[in-house]
Amino acid sequence: MTDTTMSSMADHLGMVATGLEWIVIALELFAIGILLLGVARFATRFVSGDVMHRDAHDRHHQLNHGRLALGRHILAGLEVLIVADLIRTILHLSLANILLLGAIVIIRSFISFMMEYEMKALKND
Repeated sequence: MTDTTMSSMADHLGMVATGLEWIVIALELFAIGILLLGVARFATRFVSGDVMHRDAHDRHHQLNHGRLALGRHILAGLEVLIVADLIRTILHLSLANILLLGAIVIIRSFISFMMEYEMKALKND
């Protein structure tokens, strides 16, 4: 089997690479925290609007605010994950990792575009 590694910075950086790997893990955990905070804010708005038996207009308003907050958190979490993936790819540069990073960026960019579109529609509603 042929090794497709172009150049692995991790092999040349030693302890610095280990530190950067920990930074990548910290960024991924931070992104998860952002997503969980978004879910918590959405749940708060949902409970505030739906469970507290408010009128239909107020429930709809609360739900839209919750969806906007969740959308913002999803977008922020995706951006942080892209940064973590970029660092990881640079550390372990290979054709397979570059292709994987490209696919991830395309998928996340599409999700971001669709989320932005939906958030604009919610703001206008």
